[in-house]
Amino acid sequence: MGNSPMSGLAFTLFCLTTATMLLRPGEMVTALAPIPFYEVLILSTLALAHQGVIQQFKFDSLKRQPVALCLVGVFIAIPVSHLTHAYLGGTIESTIEFTKAAMLFVLLVVVVDRWSRFERLAQVVAVCASFVVFLCVVDYMGFVDFPFIKHAEENYGQRADGYSNRISRMNGTGIFSDPNDISLLIVATGIICLSFLTDKARGATRFAWAIPIIVLITGLACTRSRGGMLAACAAVGIMLMFRYGKKVAIGLGGLGLLALPVVAGRQANIDLSEGTGHDRILLWRDGLDALRSKDLFFGTGQGSYEDIAGLVAHNSYIHAFVELGLFGGTFFFGMFFFSALALFRLNTPDWQILNPKQARFLPYMAAIGAGYAVGLLSLSRCYTVSTLLIIALGTAFLNLAGWNLNPRRPVLVWDKPHITQLLGASVCMFVACNIFVRLVS
Repeated sequence: MGNSPMSGLAFTLFCLTTATMLLRPGEMVTALAPIPFYEVLILSTLALAHQGVIQQFKFDSLKRQPVALCLVGVFIAIPVSHLTHAYLGGTIESTIEFTKAAMLFVLLVVVVDRWSRFERLAQVVAVCASFVVFLCVVDYMGFVDFPFIKHAEENYGQRADGYSNRISRMNGTGIFSDPNDISLLIVATGIICLSFLTDKARGATRFAWAIPIIVLITGLACTRSRGGMLAACAAVGIMLMFRYGKKVAIGLGGLGLLALPVVAGRQANIDLSEGTGHDRILLWRDGLDALRSKDLFFGTGQGSYEDIAGLVAHNSYIHAFVELGLFGGTFFFGMFFFSALALFRLNTPDWQILNPKQARFLPYMAAIGAGYAVGLLSLSRCYTVSTLLIIALGTAFLNLAGWNLNPRRPVLVWDKPHITQLLGASVCMFVACNIFVRLVS
């Protein structure tokens, strides 16, 4: 992109695009609903950054970005999953929908071409997401009644009189209008805010970031999301490992697990033998059973899981394997596999980042990725813009890290050893899912 005025304008428009995606002004103010803010902003960004986008899809560029190449693999796998069933309508519709989501990924990687822009985009995400969570919290607690926020009511066991015990769970807005969705956004945002709070270079102003952190912790508790709690535990554990080493992370993690049932209530009650936990295992089993056929390699078709099992999988990895087969499921898994592999590589002495600001953010970036990856174990969000936003942040981080290594080099490349590692890890993941489901169900 360079230092041209067009480059700066493209980045500004992209920040506005991200803010619009999170805030959803058309939902907050009904008079604005007919205005396609998001579409206009993202297409305007694309018009300004189209040369960078073209460069991004050259194979030499993709080879240096295995995560982006895996995204291309998912993009191919989606229409193929329908074409193998001669479903032309599904091929066209699913390709168009995923293109819209993938556009955000590509543009983020293109316009975030220096560390200062990464930090500014992270601030945009943190401020906008914290504001959304604040609105949800005050609505959930009954201080204000926003018409665009509707919370979930669920059965949770039975009372002594035999009636169902109903609980309320906080929902988000827009694409996060589910307790589990908003909980993953809360975890990722909380890690970003924590990175700013602990940055001494920001002076006394950094303490202002304690306010959104308090709001986010409150919001996570209001979601009563087990998946969100697991994501938070994973994020904190990885952050401690990157900053202080395995022994400290294991020790503090053990203490945290002991205290979790006391402080988290329902969110710490992970029971796979009955209730919603066991129901989800059965959903996984039904989906995996459908792959014992000619659909093993290319899948049952994107969007078909609900037709197979009655509901979505509530596990993005199994969901992708079933709908896209081993071909597409491996590419979806690969986006997280290569992100994790690269981040752990950067945490070794031979791969230290020279930019002190980016090096300081490494544990937080690893925590964001780990939290979201664990959260997807209980949520089906394979093709959504929220998932691709998190993966794109990690990809941009890795690209910038490559520029700040000595000598300058990509952190990972698409070559035979890494392909072999991906295939081996994907097979292990697929086999492990099948064994787990058989043992538990």
